[in-house]
Amino acid sequence: MRKEVPFIISLIFAAFRFALEAFDGPYNYTLVSGDKLLNAMSWAMTFMSCGALFLGVLNLFRIHGNNIRRRRPHWQLSVYLLVVLVFQSLLGLFTHHTHPAYAWSYQGIYVPIDSTMFSLLAFYIASAAYRAFRVRNSDAAVMLAAAFFLMMGNVPIGELIWGPNGPLGGFTGIKDWILRVPNAAGNRAINLGIFLGIMATQSRILLGIERRHLGQE
Repeated sequence: MRKEVPFIISLIFAAFRFALEAFDGPYNYTLVSGDKLLNAMSWAMTFMSCGALFLGVLNLFRIHGNNIRRRRPHWQLSVYLLVVLVFQSLLGLFTHHTHPAYAWSYQGIYVPIDSTMFSLLAFYIASAAYRAFRVRNSDAAVMLAAAFFLMMGNVPIGELIWGPNGPLGGFTGIKDWILRVPNAAGNRAINLGIFLGIMATQSRILLGIERRHLGQE
């Protein structure tokens, strides 16, 4: 039963959701309370998302609690993380996001950390770009040229060197063309591949071929 019941539940909910999207009748069906069935399903999904968030918080406490209890390296950072998590959660529960205390903790804790992370990330991006854009073959040359035009089309100095009123619309015109034509074509191909992969995985799950999400091999 441990194998069959989770599979049956997944199959029922998948078929039910498919019926909601494929047919107008179930999609617009109204419950006795006056709420649409689709709205009730959306509320259920929101509730499950909150449940998943709660499980994530519990896991966070478990992992960092072990770090603190066993005095692992940099365990003080785990204390800081849990204190800030509890403090910000209590502020959010008992106040509003526009409350001065909540805004102060957000602006004084999250924003500086976020800025620091992105500042460090810029050096990693620059290092990766240097390694990726080294012209070793024709493909790397094309990528380097595209990156150059995109960068110059997004910075003010690009407009000073070759403005939109120049031939081909300047760096801005070439940037827009790259994003609108080759980049859009590549994105469509990637999205099509993702869609086919999702459909294949979904079919394997519904047919019972793929059961790893149920903890089965």
